[in-house]
Amino acid sequence: MLYSLIMKCKKNIKILFFLLFSFVFLNGCNPNASETTIYTSDVEEVKNGEIIDVPMKLSFQMLGEDTDNSLEKSKNIAIEFLHPDSKFYITKGQYTQDFVVETFVPIIKADNKIIKSYFKNNKRLVALYFYPKFTQRGSDKIELVFQKSFAKSLNKKLFNINPLLQLNFPAQETKFRVVSDSKKEKKVGAYSVWFPKNHFYQKLLL
Repeated sequence: MLYSLIMKCKKNIKILFFLLFSFVFLNGCNPNASETTIYTSDVEEVKNGEIIDVPMKLSFQMLGEDTDNSLEKSKNIAIEFLHPDSKFYITKGQYTQDFVVETFVPIIKADNKIIKSYFKNNKRLVALYFYPKFTQRGSDKIELVFQKSFAKSLNKKLFNINPLLQLNFPAQETKFRVVSDSKKEKKVGAYSVWFPKNHFYQKLLL
């Protein structure tokens, strides 16, 4: 009976260890914060048919030690799905490890032909879709869109590093920094909506 009790305790410890390990990695793969900077002059160029890359910063935090060097391995895979000029920073703290990605995401006019043509030659996890004169008042709309097909491909590769290492979106905290550098004054509004089955949209009205 004592042997049975010891084995049961060991099993419970293993389960608890696995759950804790799962929490550490799953929490670490969901960005803690994202910040995107948009200039109003960028929006004007998109109106004229250009595709403009704007800076986005993603911050991740993982509890515990990265004993198998998962973050470094993940970085080498993630670059395939990001802008080629992306930069990665890994900082080790006493109890956590910070993983910061400084990248660029495209603002694309919300036209199916333009979108399909762009993503045919570019793998990006996130994009901003621009809708001109979207509201009844004539305001433009910019929508943050997570590219699930590329995320699925990325997660398959991350799975080979560690089955628990999967990218989730959106970030726990999402910020848009809109800088007015146009001659005409711009008014900005924003809202975010969560839908069932993890559909998520964040939008700016300009």
